[in-house]
Amino acid sequence: MSIAADHGSSISSAELVLLLPQGAFASSTELESFVACDPSLREELLVRDGQVTLKGSESLARERIQQVELSEERAQAAQAFSDRLVRTCPWIRIVAISGSTAYAGSRRRDDVDFYLVTRRKRLWITLLFALTSARFHRLRSSDSPQLCFNRILEENECLDAFRSDRDPLFAREALSLRILQGRDYYRELLSSAAWMEEVFPVLFRQAIKTTTIPSRAESDDERRGWLIVNAIAFAALAPYLMVVGLWRNHRLLRAGRLDARFRTVMRPGFFAYESRKYDLLRDKYSKVF
Repeated sequence: MSIAADHGSSISSAELVLLLPQGAFASSTELESFVACDPSLREELLVRDGQVTLKGSESLARERIQQVELSEERAQAAQAFSDRLVRTCPWIRIVAISGSTAYAGSRRRDDVDFYLVTRRKRLWITLLFALTSARFHRLRSSDSPQLCFNRILEENECLDAFRSDRDPLFAREALSLRILQGRDYYRELLSSAAWMEEVFPVLFRQAIKTTTIPSRAESDDERRGWLIVNAIAFAALAPYLMVVGLWRNHRLLRAGRLDARFRTVMRPGFFAYESRKYDLLRDKYSKVF
């Protein structure tokens, strides 16, 4: 609850049940009753309209309704954008929403964060198309939220991360992604990450409900052709992304949002904005789970 409050939101009892060990509570209603009746918990926590929050932060429970509605509105807009992007880049394996929109906690100032997975040798050309499309989207609708592509991986990098990361926060983020494209590949990734079930058994079983559908493999000739195109896109984007990162960090510093500052991470098959806030959150999760 304190983590949710730190991020300007409450957490629903239904979400809490998903984060607890298997069988801890039969339903969200049972959890709410337990919180309301337990002498120590009811001194610290408040349950209101299915939301659980710290006492003194009741406004967060009231605001959550608007956050859920805004998140759904933004998710629908993101779905339309995703549909257009996949038509342009059919080699994309996953388009998903992460961050506050995925957790149904969007606020007006928040970006819509995208998590993309591409086939090998396609990352930079995909990012080029995505940034260009997002720019045109903003020009057509100036009041729309900023679309942020804060994590893009090639499929081999993504598979390695799912198999070996073993970070509780990574598991929570991965299991909470709102998948817009590529559900079958997403299930394939989850099938390779059985360790997540040990951390969040209920959430894991909800996320992986059906069997995987194998995907067509590419030939070496296809990959060699895209290697050149991808290299050209990287040469064009890398300086731009570094400058934009420095500019955005300067604005965050002036606004006093020190924990929101981020690193721009680029390596073969991987691009991400990694914030100080995420590092702090990872430390908290490591202590709790």
